[in-house]
Amino acid sequence: MAIPLIPAMTAAEIRKNTLLYPSIAYLSCQFSPTQPAISDLPPHLPPASTVILTDRFPVQNHDPDQIIHQLRSLQPDSILLDLQRPPTPAAQEMVAALASGLPFPVGVTPPYAEGLDCPVFLPPIPPHIPPGEYLHPWHDREIWLELALDASQITVTTQGSTVLPFPFAKPSENAHADSALHCHYSITEEPDALRFYLYRTRDDLTALLNSSLPSNLTRAYGLYQELR
Repeated sequence: MAIPLIPAMTAAEIRKNTLLYPSIAYLSCQFSPTQPAISDLPPHLPPASTVILTDRFPVQNHDPDQIIHQLRSLQPDSILLDLQRPPTPAAQEMVAALASGLPFPVGVTPPYAEGLDCPVFLPPIPPHIPPGEYLHPWHDREIWLELALDASQITVTTQGSTVLPFPFAKPSENAHADSALHCHYSITEEPDALRFYLYRTRDDLTALLNSSLPSNLTRAYGLYQELR
């Protein structure tokens, strides 16, 4: 069974494309830099929507009760706490309060997942790592997965190998396909090294979502502007 892909959209993108997708994720919500609440909330949401809350501004003297009230009033399908800053006591307390105080699923990033019984939101699977291997450490948790057109470069020398991630894939004209990793790759031979460049296309991501992934992976999110 294919894993559903939920596009993450801005308010303008939602207005133009609401009818094209059964579920969407709303970008732009963040902890306010001036108030104890969150800012940039949408006036309303389409049905079956996820609200993505980021820590562009750090969690400090924010009021969990006020934020819970704000999020409940939107009546979303779920909340995704896409927090990328290193955890602080204030942020950990906020995440725990939202995960326990909201009546719908709340996904959290790995640094905040320990001790909570909620879905964990994982970064994209690097194209050089088998999906099952990457997901296995979270086999006992519901997983929400981020999708992106990322790439990896593996350099192999007589001293060993190194991996360098790339945030954006650059497709190669002479690329080969790998059906196990669900990626494309090319190889460059140099006098003292071999370089393997691996990346995923949109078709690779579709194949990945339709492959035999663990049943605890229940949904995937990707930027609409990148994956549409």
